[in-house]
Amino acid sequence: MGDRLEPVPRPIRRALPVALLAAVYWPGVTGWFFQDDFGWLNLRHDIHTAGDLGRALVAPKAHGNMRPLGENAYWLGLAWVFGPEALPFHGAAFVTMAAGVLLLGAVVRRLAGSEAGALAAQAVWMANIGVAPVLGWSSIYNQALSAFLFLLAFYFLLRGKWAAQWIAFVLGLGALEINVVYPVVAAVYALLFDRRLLRKILPMFAVSALAVWVHFYFAPPPTAGVYAPRVDWRIFETVWTYWKWVLGQMPVWPALALTAAVAGLAGKAPRDTLMGLAWFAIPLAPYLPLAEHRMDYYLAVPAIGIAMLAGVAVARWRIPAAVCLLLYLGASVPAAWTVTRWQHARGERVETLVRGVQEIHERAPRRIILLECIDTDLFFSGVADLPFRALEIPRVYLAPGSEMRIQAAPDLLSKYVLPAAIARPAIGAGNAAVYCFTGAGLRRASGETLPLEDEPRFVNLGDDVFAAYFGLGWTREPDGLRSMSGSAMVRIGGPRRPGEALYIGVFETRDMSLSVRANGVALPVERVSRGNDLTEFRAALPAASGGWREMEVWIGSSGPRVRFGYLEVR
Repeated sequence: MGDRLEPVPRPIRRALPVALLAAVYWPGVTGWFFQDDFGWLNLRHDIHTAGDLGRALVAPKAHGNMRPLGENAYWLGLAWVFGPEALPFHGAAFVTMAAGVLLLGAVVRRLAGSEAGALAAQAVWMANIGVAPVLGWSSIYNQALSAFLFLLAFYFLLRGKWAAQWIAFVLGLGALEINVVYPVVAAVYALLFDRRLLRKILPMFAVSALAVWVHFYFAPPPTAGVYAPRVDWRIFETVWTYWKWVLGQMPVWPALALTAAVAGLAGKAPRDTLMGLAWFAIPLAPYLPLAEHRMDYYLAVPAIGIAMLAGVAVARWRIPAAVCLLLYLGASVPAAWTVTRWQHARGERVETLVRGVQEIHERAPRRIILLECIDTDLFFSGVADLPFRALEIPRVYLAPGSEMRIQAAPDLLSKYVLPAAIARPAIGAGNAAVYCFTGAGLRRASGETLPLEDEPRFVNLGDDVFAAYFGLGWTREPDGLRSMSGSAMVRIGGPRRPGEALYIGVFETRDMSLSVRANGVALPVERVSRGNDLTEFRAALPAASGGWREMEVWIGSSGPRVRFGYLEVR
């Protein structure tokens, strides 16, 4: 069976998997941006000097990860050339995945000596639920690049190209942090097939150890939230979850049948089976402590091991392997197709909203745009990560009161809602307009149902819409934020309920202290959170503040100039 594809011309054999990849995933490749994509598109707006460029390329970003090639350089480079156009980003992901598919075929042909086995491995990997999101969501391009560089390094290992293997391995460390485990995969191969290679592989462990130390030194893991690693009994549940997913998200009994087939393959080809299982388990291991953040795309690299098992099975086991292959593809292909169509539809909905806002802005560039009829999914996929900043459209907010239909934390939503104290006068003066998103576009609304408010309880220091509430001491920065050196003043509404406090967002992560006075009263200040680029302080309000309709807040800081983001009473 392994030789039955030999009469087919080689160019056709090589092109077929790429054609299948395009046939299955064209909805994703032709989709638009959504969710985290806009945060990455906005990265280019933070660069004003050579120093900014260096920080943008290497500084920890999403959730504290350091991926200079898989995220920072990818987004900065393509956005610099193409701007906020989705097709080049999806095209880059498709080309990278296609190269990975071709490398997988070359690796399995070398391991199993079978053209049919190579094609089976390529089909299994392409159809896997872990690959499906990568071609429709640009934010996880790092998974495609990680898989490509993982396979490239291993391909060079099989061919004895040591310098090339080292280059691919080191580049992989900049694509995704799980590439630090590549030396373990390479060592398993050496132990199973050629122990003389171990001596040349061992130095890679030192480089991986250094990469892990650098990562955790500059980006310590979070101690709370879904990205906080936890080693407990749930790891076993997580392993079983990923095993079911990688087999095609099928019911338990077919999954158990395929698991039994893997055990049977171990009797036919024990070394090849162990190699495939090792490739699945080792790259998956870094994700296992994230029991509260199980994601299908984490399987993009581990699924290569399952694909290798399929390739070896087709080469060694023929008819039983063909039955298992059909069972797997019957579950995986529909699941992959569902994911890619869902991503396309999600991006299309976001594009309708953003392009509609863009058209309104082009007709009236100075007008404030207030959005209504935004549901929870559209908020997170098309508002929360600032798509309008990515397209350089200022003064776009949620209309006050519209947040009631969005299920999100109140302290998050408040950053996107224009306070009614500003919105109502702006509408009356013709400086703002309300639009309802219908799904097919934006429809002008009256704004008559907006709530009443005396003074805003949120002030965005980066937007001139709030300029009437800025006092002395502020300096506008090139990125739109405001900074102060010494002290500066802001007016803001007072508390409405007992226990509310004043929160201050500062775009600094160094250790620093603030002094705060509200209506002449000194307030005790404590730091409540620190992210990758934002620190939030909490200033406790006195009991007498319950009668304050408005507060005149003076903020002081010693040392270098400090960049501020917002003040909020909540």
